[in-house]
Amino acid sequence: MSRSLDANLDSTKGYHHRRRHLRQTIRVTLLVIAVLLLIPWAKETRLLVVVPALSPLIALASLLSMRTFHIATGIGLLVAVIVLIRHRWFCRWVCPTGTCADVTARLGLRLRRRCPRLPPIGQWIALLTLGGAVLGYPLLLWLDPLALFSGLLGIRYVQSIPGTGWSAIGVVAVLALSVAWPGIWCARLCPLGAFQDLLSRLSRMVSRAVSRTRRMMHKETDGGLPRRAVLGVVTGISLAAVMQRVRASASPPLRPPGAVDEARFAGLCVRCGNCLRACPTQIIRPDRGEHGIAGLFTPTLDFSRDYCHKDCIRCTQVCPSGALVPLTAKQKQRTSIGLPRVDMDICLLGDDRECSICRNWCPFEAITLEFSPIEYTLAPKIDPEKCPGCGACQAVCPTSPVKAIVIHPI
Repeated sequence: MSRSLDANLDSTKGYHHRRRHLRQTIRVTLLVIAVLLLIPWAKETRLLVVVPALSPLIALASLLSMRTFHIATGIGLLVAVIVLIRHRWFCRWVCPTGTCADVTARLGLRLRRRCPRLPPIGQWIALLTLGGAVLGYPLLLWLDPLALFSGLLGIRYVQSIPGTGWSAIGVVAVLALSVAWPGIWCARLCPLGAFQDLLSRLSRMVSRAVSRTRRMMHKETDGGLPRRAVLGVVTGISLAAVMQRVRASASPPLRPPGAVDEARFAGLCVRCGNCLRACPTQIIRPDRGEHGIAGLFTPTLDFSRDYCHKDCIRCTQVCPSGALVPLTAKQKQRTSIGLPRVDMDICLLGDDRECSICRNWCPFEAITLEFSPIEYTLAPKIDPEKCPGCGACQAVCPTSPVKAIVIHPI
């Protein structure tokens, strides 16, 4: 009898050992694949959207905010369906940020560090984000682990694009926390993991008898989901309304083509850096706080060296959250980024010197040189019906260091 028990124990241990080894192999493999997907290969950039699009939290927040369905949303909702059946399946087998956090957590355990007891902060982050999404402003969507991991890859652009080194700060913070307090990110702070917990609880609630549903809505059970969910969503809606008013009153920066209105953009943008990596002219740069803390690390345009090419739509095709609406080449040409303004005190024509570079370079023939009888000089005139604000005129303007013609947001 004892030999039979020992044999069963050995068999069980062997099974768990093989399963653990298989899971580690799959996680490392998927981590490598995620990195490869986030590196733009030649002209193919559409695959950049895959990694952040896997997040069901980003998918649902985008759906609530935009009220539109696209391919990236469908990927995340498919993962959500799987999570409803298999609790935390995504965390255990797929999440690249979780894989990195587990590795550093082992170092923390060797240093005899322990995870403190904390309330479910990640659950509140998820609920506030979804509550804000109802008003079009998902408050903390950028804390999604897949968005943080995508932003990490922006560090390779540190030399060419100022400010991109900050894109790695999210994952670095997660790794540092995992060393100091092993398991704290995945168990208590991660909004995506907490969202999976919420989905699991919702699944259990739905599966219970109808006769018990009414009692559950009035009494906290299984961790207090009903009251916490209602309170979190209502708080998120209230904060989103405040943030929208603040963003609407702030001076807007130049955004990539297809950007939603500024009152919603900073909330929808997950700071994943996909648009930055996809841009062939590297005119997209992260906001370093010039337009307020709410827009920190969101994409802005810099036309000091190059411009947004007429037929390029790459950035609009790789946004996982809907902050940049997918556009065709024809739609992009009818979408206004901004409008040029000319400072004749800087313009060479205002100093009676010859110059027609901005007119000659304009891809849309939106600039003409007209004679001013008052100033008795030629002056550039922009046709707003033709000009989408591509920035070509600003990029080629020969005045330095300040450009005589500058694109301003509308």
